[in-house]
Amino acid sequence: MILKFIQPSIDLMNIRVDEPITTATDIIMAAICFYAFIRIGKLEAGGRIKWYFKYYFLTLGLGALFGGILGHAFLYRLSEPWKLVSWVFTMLSVALMAYALLEMAGPLIRSSIIRLVKWFNLLVLAVALFITMWTLAFSPVKFYTIFGMLVVVGSLSFYIYQKTGKRCVVRFMLAVGLGLVSAFIFSFEMGLSPWFNHTDISHVILSASALIMYKGASLELQSPGTLL
Repeated sequence: MILKFIQPSIDLMNIRVDEPITTATDIIMAAICFYAFIRIGKLEAGGRIKWYFKYYFLTLGLGALFGGILGHAFLYRLSEPWKLVSWVFTMLSVALMAYALLEMAGPLIRSSIIRLVKWFNLLVLAVALFITMWTLAFSPVKFYTIFGMLVVVGSLSFYIYQKTGKRCVVRFMLAVGLGLVSAFIFSFEMGLSPWFNHTDISHVILSASALIMYKGASLELQSPGTLL
């Protein structure tokens, strides 16, 4: 039997904070992403791939930060549509990561196929954004994330590894795998206690996933074209 744990609120300097651990784990994930954004920005090489990686971490970090503050801690002072801020940034981050892998796969796949996948990814993103903003439902965010990270990023990472043997993309596959574990735990609400529920566990795993993704991106940008 799966128990659903609802996290109590706390008072911090006479300010009510809902889901404090969930908020804290969101902020930790945001800090990891902002660190990756700054570090990647300092690298000299990379071109368009660097741009995609850099802004992937920025948008993912903003999604986590606004998710913690607007979607959890202080949503009681706001309204449900404020959740969209985090969700939109999260979907944009997935699209940027997908484009980064498409750029990496460019020398290995016909340009016409790359263009087709880019346009299809953009179409799926637009549909997911529209449905999300129209319905205020989280499910389109979840489904687009699965499509972008598993279907596009995961499959391209595996393809690049098969063709080149580059170990940096193994990190991407590992990060995607952790993301799937996180989604499973979140979907089935597999928490340990009210103070460390399924959302908290999911955030911790996603933080590890973001860190591993950064390691892979950093390796690719520092030594592109090599077997790392």
